[in-house]
Amino acid sequence: MKNLTNSTLNILIIILLSSLSCTNVDRPSENLTNKIDSLLKEWNTNYTPGAAISILKDGKLIFKKGYGMSNLEHDIPINSSTIFHIASESKQFTDFCIVLLAQQGKLSLNDDIRKYLPELPDFGKKITIKNLIYHTSGLRDQWQLLSISGTRIDDVIKQNHILKLISKQQRLNFEPGERFIYCNTGYTLLAEIVEEVSGLTLREFAKKEIFEPLGMEDTHFHDNYKEIVKNRAYSYEPKDSITFEKSILSFSTVGATSLFTTVEDESKWLKNYFTGQVGGQDALDQMHELAILNSGEELSYSFGLMTDTYKGWRRIGHGGTDAGYKSYTVRFPEDNLGIVVFSNISNFNPRLMAMKIADIFLEDRSNNDDSIVIDHQFYKDRIGKYFSDEGQFCELVYNTKLYLRYNNGLQEMIPESDSTFSFADGIGKLSFIKNDKNSFVFSYLNTKQILRKYEPIVLAKSEMENYCGTYYSDEVATYYEIIQKGDKLFLKHCKYTDALLTPVTSNQFTCPHWWMSNIIFQRDHNNKILGFEINSGRVLHLYFRKTN
Repeated sequence: MKNLTNSTLNILIIILLSSLSCTNVDRPSENLTNKIDSLLKEWNTNYTPGAAISILKDGKLIFKKGYGMSNLEHDIPINSSTIFHIASESKQFTDFCIVLLAQQGKLSLNDDIRKYLPELPDFGKKITIKNLIYHTSGLRDQWQLLSISGTRIDDVIKQNHILKLISKQQRLNFEPGERFIYCNTGYTLLAEIVEEVSGLTLREFAKKEIFEPLGMEDTHFHDNYKEIVKNRAYSYEPKDSITFEKSILSFSTVGATSLFTTVEDESKWLKNYFTGQVGGQDALDQMHELAILNSGEELSYSFGLMTDTYKGWRRIGHGGTDAGYKSYTVRFPEDNLGIVVFSNISNFNPRLMAMKIADIFLEDRSNNDDSIVIDHQFYKDRIGKYFSDEGQFCELVYNTKLYLRYNNGLQEMIPESDSTFSFADGIGKLSFIKNDKNSFVFSYLNTKQILRKYEPIVLAKSEMENYCGTYYSDEVATYYEIIQKGDKLFLKHCKYTDALLTPVTSNQFTCPHWWMSNIIFQRDHNNKILGFEINSGRVLHLYFRKTN
């Protein structure tokens, strides 16, 4: 130190003090750490999968930590640099690539997609790039089509596989712009448009234009399922209350999914929404432009982002689910707060966890009415099973509180009034219809359906033989068979276990396969069965004809 001048020493001291100051600002408080540790205590073990959390406040990364295990076979813990597959949260990155290409003048968001992908079927209606982004294209969802065709989700699924399936489609779910149905197909096509326009794959373009400028060194679109990725989390599902199984994911498809990243890198992405370092304010404004249907109705969905309110605060976020991977990233711009939650276990709820973390920072500004009078008999009269024409099935359960059995889970419904309830995370809503004990309106992700109470009917054995036979669809190139076993009907396919068909009416049946949970039979004027439609979830009116 003797050889250093006073000036040099002063500079070193300033640098050291500055470094210490930044460290103090970025270090989480012991109180915050204890609160989040308490929320994650169930997963903070060396024998369960778990989650990684990061929190961005006022542009600074104030918290990052892992809980549980990244790899159970080799006892590798999760940390803040563990790489996760984040499923549908990938969509906003695909959209941002499209926005950048529009800024560069290489495409227009209102272009017909067949301008870039002329090999797609001509449905007689213009489908725009915006329709793909907003899930208003009317295209059927790729994952459901693949499952119907006999391709299991844990099979190897490649980009070209999906494109071939899309090319066989003969009909849309609805006319473009008429309504919203979440559609992964559109985002696979957006990835193809990025490559067609830029000459780079989505992986290459995103790396060059987004990840490298933002310093997201551990982030990439994973377009080869065989590729080795160091420090990645593996995917699990619970086998029972104490043991787990691998939940296989073998995707080589990008656009709708397959972004690999860390909670630390995702925080850099969140920060860009505040700074506009990549894309500038024009790109950020475009990303937040909400969808408008042909009717003029404005939706809460923009460019891979959902905008709504939570406890009186503007909330902008998106989640994802593939196999055992669960993700949710959210911003509360009024409080300059961002939260990232990634998990590798299928029964983890990242959105609900993010809201519990948000509650640490945000006061409740919702002015909820604590004086809501609970009429127990009112809710008891409405318990039971419900269905919609488009295959939404659920069950209302009441035990001092109202619960909705939905998507294989039980959701506590939080009262907003004496007739309106919402999910705890605020993403779904149930509204009872006045003077109607047998119906309610269910709203979820920009879709509304009227659900009606039902009791499954009982078919006579003599009626059952009318349904039996083989059914074929040209659009998914596969057969299903309906057979009778005793007094029950079953749906058979060479790739799946036999599934019990339960009649709701003589023409509408439920099925435990999620990809065809609602089957509607078509008859001629003599009441002879001609075939059936799958009218379920993200695939509507997919026809199977009865063969001789």
